[in-house]
Amino acid sequence: MNYDICIIGGGAAGMMAAIVAKQKNPALNVLILERLSRVGKKLSLTGNGRCNITNHKLSVKNYHGAQPEFAL
Repeated sequence: MNYDICIIGGGAAGMMAAIVAKQKNPALNVLILERLSRVGKKLSLTGNGRCNITNHKLSVKNYHGAQPEFAL
């Protein structure tokens, strides 16, 4: 198969690049090359296994540490 775009790295940025490329032109053949067993694997390990993704219900009480007001 021939690919129009080859993205090296299947982390958050690589996956986002692939998504945007397909949104802009659905006919593109996009390949993501990742050395781990699957794309996004490291992302699932962030945030103590809860993923490090922005939450729409953010508040200071969700932050742990000596200075939670730092998140403001």
